[in-house]
Amino acid sequence: TDMKIAMFYDTRPGRNDGPPLYWRHALETLGHKVVRFTSQNEPLGHGEFDLYLWIDWGEDALTGILPYKPICMKDHHPSAYVTSDTHLGFEYRLEKAKEFDYVFCNQERAVREFGDRGVEARWLPHAVEPRAYPNTPECIKKYDVGFVGFVTFEKRADALDRIYREFPNFFYGQRLFEEAAEVYRKSRIVFNTSAEDDVNMRLFEVLATGSFLLTEHVPSIGDFGLIDGKHFISYIDLNDAVNKAGYFLKHVDKREKIAKDGMEAVLAGHTYQHRAKEVLNIIIPKWECNNSNEMIKETVNG
Repeated sequence: TDMKIAMFYDTRPGRNDGPPLYWRHALETLGHKVVRFTSQNEPLGHGEFDLYLWIDWGEDALTGILPYKPICMKDHHPSAYVTSDTHLGFEYRLEKAKEFDYVFCNQERAVREFGDRGVEARWLPHAVEPRAYPNTPECIKKYDVGFVGFVTFEKRADALDRIYREFPNFFYGQRLFEEAAEVYRKSRIVFNTSAEDDVNMRLFEVLATGSFLLTEHVPSIGDFGLIDGKHFISYIDLNDAVNKAGYFLKHVDKREKIAKDGMEAVLAGHTYQHRAKEVLNIIIPKWECNNSNEMIKETVNG
């Protein structure tokens, strides 16, 4: 059934990218109608939408930058919260999660930590929007190692510094969407580090472009269907990363086989359309059942 879905995010910081945009596009391509709201135009009335969906977009970072007051979601049902940055701003997201009927965490550790604090949550890993990170056109490999992103913490700076020293034919810079995908496709190896122990968006985005991924090992990296050693290669520490990068730079056939298998696996099961279907399959059958039970009670009591 086509649904009418309310989504909440603000574009005033000048950004209109990332998970909210990916989710909106995925839901619309599945045939649902999506209406976006900001803190400046909260929906009036209740029951106007089939789902009220809040995708984490880092709004807690707006404090002191914009006049911004997050909408309280307690009176909007059914509602769902998909939170990604629990490793960066845990307490804000824990409190926000208490306003929703359903909570999904992109990081596995957060599911346990939310549960310890009385908030039931499900694990829903990040994903990729293939149109934003395409695997065509095919590119001639220009860089031995590539990294697209920001140096936002010391651990990443140290890692990039070491990899650059070992492999000077190295790309570092900031790109979005197709331009980032092009850098990935031009890199023999794409390097990835985590903020803490998070499975980040870059993992899925790199693989979707058909590129070979060398990524930091984190506890949950083998728990969502992508296989270390088959779809990507993980490293334990920087010495391990350097050794594996050197090995796969020499072994082109092995590298390209892993890149191809990784791309096929991600596109077959880890796009935002897959995640959207998973969320809707959990929420809607339960909600329809609850509503029909309420109607039966009203009929009997009436």
